[in-house]
Amino acid sequence: MLNLTIFINTLLLVTAIPVEASLTEDHFEKAIILGLLPIVVAFSFIVFVIYRAKREAEFKEKETILKLKSAEGELKALKAQINPHFIFNCLNSIHHYIQSNDSKAAGIYLIKFSQLVRYVLESTSKNWVSLEEELETNRNYLELEQMRNNGAFSFDFTCEKSLSTSEIYIPPMLIQPFLENAVWHGVSKNGHIQMSFAILNDTYLECKVENQGQASEAKMPYDLSNLVNKSSMGLQLMKERFDSLNALRGYESGFQFGEPADGGKVVTLKFPYLCE
Repeated sequence: MLNLTIFINTLLLVTAIPVEASLTEDHFEKAIILGLLPIVVAFSFIVFVIYRAKREAEFKEKETILKLKSAEGELKALKAQINPHFIFNCLNSIHHYIQSNDSKAAGIYLIKFSQLVRYVLESTSKNWVSLEEELETNRNYLELEQMRNNGAFSFDFTCEKSLSTSEIYIPPMLIQPFLENAVWHGVSKNGHIQMSFAILNDTYLECKVENQGQASEAKMPYDLSNLVNKSSMGLQLMKERFDSLNALRGYESGFQFGEPADGGKVVTLKFPYLCE
């Protein structure tokens, strides 16, 4: 009887061991699942945040590209308006020589004018040109105006010593409209135009256009503007161009007029430059 009892107890113990072991294994698996669940949720959240941030960055990049293209289009449109405005004034001078029957002067003027037109047309498609090219073009322009005005004014360009005109690049056709304004509205007989350049910092150049002399309001009979309805839009176009340049590239360029104590007028330009 005792032996039978021992046998039954031993049998029950042996059969009970796998059941307990199985229960322990199930609890372990559940513990692992419950422990990994927060990690999976946190990882999924991180992936979602990264994905959303990437999508927002791509959207902002596309939006910025569209804005840049729009600003570039506006800038090109302004250049296209400035060029005819500039060319009109040159044609006015050619008209003067034709009316005066001065064929030799007209021929010289046409050669200089063709050089100017070529530069103007080529620079329209460029964002940067060398300061050396700009100075040469503006010198050519003022020589044409000297011819038109029978040498009524003189001019001079100066650059600070540290400024290398062949290695400095600036946006094209920013200066000429202000020289034009000085010639047409600022100087008459024995007037003088002084243009100077200085480096402000690693980003900006300063250009000053000073003119001494009184403006001549009277128009000659040969002045083409007497026959053509021409609006004075040069400076307004330049303001719009500076605004577009700032919006496109994030600059703080611009211009400001002033009157020095010794008389005359001065306009100070601030615009970006690149160094080769």
